[in-house]
Amino acid sequence: MKEKGQALVEFILILPIILLILVALIDIGNIFLQKYNLNNDLETITDLYKNNKTQEIKAYIINEGLSYEEKANGDLIQIILKKPVKITAPVLSNILGNNYTIETSKNIYPNSKVIISEESFANE
Repeated sequence: MKEKGQALVEFILILPIILLILVALIDIGNIFLQKYNLNNDLETITDLYKNNKTQEIKAYIINEGLSYEEKANGDLIQIILKKPVKITAPVLSNILGNNYTIETSKNIYPNSKVIISEESFANE
């Protein structure tokens, strides 16, 4: 009879740790999902940029809640997209901060269809 009570006490002590790990894994999965979506957004914006549709780019950025930056680097144009991701896991938010910013960028030649991809995570 005492062994059943001991197992229950051990489970109650371990349960918060298991829940913290589970919530952290969900947040990490959300970061990767948002990164995948941001890469798709970058492809869409790059296509719009190649077709000189600046109004559509502005509308898309506002609609999706993205941060857009464009840099000229010699013959290349670098398009940078950023998006904040809210972190809810208590331990993970202490490490990464409450608002983690994901970033992706792409270098394109303005007069051709050649594209060079660059991706990175950035913490803000």
